[in-house]
Amino acid sequence: MAVYRMLAVSLLLSCFTQPVQGAEPVVGSVKTVEGAVTVRRGTESIPGREGLHLFANDVLQTAADGRLGLILQDGTRISLGPNTELRIDSYVYEPVDGRFGLLLRVFRGVMAYVSGKIGQMSPGSVRIETPVAVIGLRGTHFALTLEGS
Repeated sequence: MAVYRMLAVSLLLSCFTQPVQGAEPVVGSVKTVEGAVTVRRGTESIPGREGLHLFANDVLQTAADGRLGLILQDGTRISLGPNTELRIDSYVYEPVDGRFGLLLRVFRGVMAYVSGKIGQMSPGSVRIETPVAVIGLRGTHFALTLEGS
């Protein structure tokens, strides 16, 4: 009987020590939510809530009464106003290896941005794309309003 318990414990522990294959790194998290907010992740729609982890390719959407505040791993802060849609297209923050990159796509709405470490350490690595323009950031903060469908 004791052998079976030891085998079960050993098997259970091995499950926790094995790396998760294909796990995406967390790029940030939701800090504040007001009104209706949705995070689209692949085919899944997740209601926005404080503490929700965010990943590359997540699409953040706010309704007419929605507002969202998020912070990325490097300290970048982003606020979204009502009727906004933004996708975190790519995010790389590997300061030990000197690798940085942030690409956000804003489809419509209102957004405020405050630079974190990526913008400070490698300003040329931050880009914001919209349907009508590409913004290469060299400063520390900005706001934009984009009308669209």
